Formats: sequence, structure tokens, C-alpha cells
Amino acid sequence: MVKKVKLGDASVTAVAYGCMGLSQAYEPCDEAQGVKTLNAVLDMGYDHLDTAALYGFGKNEELLNKAIGHRRSEYFLASKCGLYRDASGKREINGRPEVLTKTCEDSLRRLGTDCIDLYYLHRIDLNVPVEESLGALMEMKAQGKIRFIGLSEPSPETLIKALDICPIAAVQSELSLWTRQPNVAVSEVCKENHVAFVSYSPLGRGFMGGAVRDMSALGEKDIRHTMPRFQGADFTTNLERLDQLSNLASEHDLTVAQLALAWVLAQGDHILAIPGTRFKDRAKENLDAASVSVSHDVISQAGQILSPDTIIGERWTEVILREVDSEQYRFVD
Repeated sequence: MVKKVKLGDASVTAVAYGCMGLSQAYEPCDEAQGVKTLNAVLDMGYDHLDTAALYGFGKNEELLNKAIGHRRSEYFLASKCGLYRDASGKREINGRPEVLTKTCEDSLRRLGTDCIDLYYLHRIDLNVPVEESLGALMEMKAQGKIRFIGLSEPSPETLIKALDICPIAAVQSELSLWTRQPNVAVSEVCKENHVAFVSYSPLGRGFMGGAVRDMSALGEKDIRHTMPRFQGADFTTNLERLDQLSNLASEHDLTVAQLALAWVLAQGDHILAIPGTRFKDRAKENLDAASVSVSHDVISQAGQILSPDTIIGERWTEVILREVDSEQYRFVD
């Protein structure tokens, strides 16, 4: 049976497709491959796609429109605002209402749609009261430009505050075998308030896909070169833990990625995952994880083999960690 999760008033497959990697952060992906991949993921059964204004500074949204704009009725569409670029082209967090409003208008144009199903505040702007940022999203919803409001990387405290301001349909934060806190606590708040929890990077930036074993083989601009867990001796040690996880997966006729995704989905009925890939076979492998049956014992073993206690290195550099909700920083694993 395929696991489904309630998202707003929709019921979506528990494994969604994250579009970011088609436009930034990892290996280059040309437009033709992106178009083929996006059509392929719809053909194989993905019904929830996740993008953002930040991804490729708008190019990702444009790619979705070009590739599958004509198939808009076939998927639940999520995008994000509040983390984009300033006039000089630098990446910035900006939660001012007028900026969010303009970002939404630009996203609607790039996506070629009159309504985005789920619109996240990509980051909490610590210089703008969250009430003001959410007020802008509430206005967009009232105007029919978005259907549901989400938050990305909020602290538990900010999420609770936001829930007093307006309905929150989903929270998107990193949750995986090797990144659990503070997002286990955030997930609990979501569960108590009937909010979907959307796990990004559920495969640890591809680490749990098993194909990233030689960092020198990655392109110079690959984001993983900046991440402590992928560096030097720490990376070598982490690979040893991954090999143990891979052995466990093989014993149960699973790929290591499917076991890693199964662990994420097992953390609650309100949880879904959004892995991303530019390869059709990997996308199918990931989607199949929404249908596999994995025993509690195997899930528990996986959680012990690969965990924040056994992995060496932070998930991000300190500079990036400082960008997330400040209340959250003290909980970072």
C-alpha cells in the first residue's frame, strides 16, 4: 500500500519530488535533461513537486513551467519566498511583506500558474516580526494566489507562535537518519497540531543514496564540498557507517536509499519526504519507498547504525547554521 499524507485538503504520496537539484547545488543538469526528468517523475506517479524562488534564482520555477506547465492539474505544487537575492545579486533572507508579495507575483509568472498550492516562508527573517511576514502570506491566500501556508526551518517556539496567527499546513525542515535535532521537536509540534512535516534532504544530500564516495569526483561548485560531514577523515568514517547501513538494507531486499527513506516515513503518519535526483531510475527507487513494508526492528537498527551520535561533522557550516531561526541554533546536532 502506498503511504499517503494529508497536506492541506489534499492527500499526497509520502515521497514527493524535490526539484532544487535540477537547477543548483549539485552536478550540472542541462535544460533538456530537466524537462525529461520532470515529465518522467509525473509519469511514474509523483503527485507533489517542491521548488522555490531561490533555486537557480528563479530558473527552477521557469523549468517547471516549460517542462510540465501543461500538466499543472497532475501535481500539488509547493514553492517558497523570503530567501532569494538582493539588488546586487547576493543571497539574502528578507521577510518584509512587500518583498514577499513581489516574490509571489514573480513566482506565479515564472511557474505559469495563477495559484501555488503550498507557499512556504523559506526562512524566518529575524529582523521582521513573524506576524508581518505571515500577514503577507495570509493576504496572498485571501486573494487566491496561494492555497496553503507553510514554514521552512522554524524553531518549535516560532512554529507555536505562528499557529496562533494563522493555519499552517506544513513545516519543511531537514530530517534524516543523520540529522534529527531540533526537527524531532518541531515534528512533535506538527503532530500535535495536525500539521504535515516535510523532510528535505532525507537522504543526507545524496549521501544515503550510496553513490557519493569520492569527493574529488564531484564538480567544483557542488555544495557538498562546503559541508563538514563530507570532508576528509570525517567523510571516510561516515562512509564506514553507511556501509553498515547498506548491508542491513541488502539483507531485507532494499536499497540503502529506500531504507533511509523508510526510516524518515516511520517517524510519524504526518511525515513525508522530498528527495531529489536528476536520474529517472533513482527517482523511481525513491518513490517505491512509499510502498515498502519495513519492520519496526529493522527501522530501529537503521536508526542506531546511522545517527547524529555515530556521524562526524555538522550538517552545514556555522555561517549557514546562523541563518536559521536563532532559537533553533542551540539545538543543532
